[in-house]
Amino acid sequence: MRAVVLLAACALGSGCIIAKRSLTMPGNDETTVALLTGGLGRPMNDIARHPWFAVRHKGQTEWTIFEVGGGGTETDPFSTHPPYVDPILHGVWRGEAGERAAACIEKLGPGIKQQIERDYFFPGPNSNTFGDVVLRRCKLAASLPATAIGKDWRGVFGAGISSERTGIQVSTPIAGFKIGLREGVEIHILHLSFGIDLWPPAIIIPLGPGRIGFADR
Repeated sequence: MRAVVLLAACALGSGCIIAKRSLTMPGNDETTVALLTGGLGRPMNDIARHPWFAVRHKGQTEWTIFEVGGGGTETDPFSTHPPYVDPILHGVWRGEAGERAAACIEKLGPGIKQQIERDYFFPGPNSNTFGDVVLRRCKLAASLPATAIGKDWRGVFGAGISSERTGIQVSTPIAGFKIGLREGVEIHILHLSFGIDLWPPAIIIPLGPGRIGFADR
């Protein structure tokens, strides 16, 4: 009974995450790419998040930001990225993997951003669609949270490999699903995600950080 009460409290609040990824910036001894999301601020913080990619080449002191509705350079996008709040780290690529990720994002990111900003709509394509498209086109395995509404937008009908790259996804504007080794099972209803992640284990809900359980890896 106590476990049920705890889950209910988490769902109604900001969610419960175990073993969150550290937001301490990695050193600049290697090229690094990071994927983060931030809340939209009160009262939207618990129902909507926004993604950005931060790219920093070896030896550099500033990060180049790739996102819809923003961009430029920052010194620490892990701790502050106005106007977004409560950042969460979803993926980091360093060394050779970072070099490949940086090259792909720098090549494809501006074009994807331009197209989405031109066709911007709700529930998609939008800034969260940008995050998912970049992940898939650059073959970077990571998950966006359930509160990144629009991440599953693939047009009138879309099917293919998920952004985590261990499963498949089918999406329409009304409903869809995702199933895979890391993805577990997700059902999408009007772009709201519900499901169970198998690894790391968590319940997927479209509130707060988007999950109750262990942080995504």
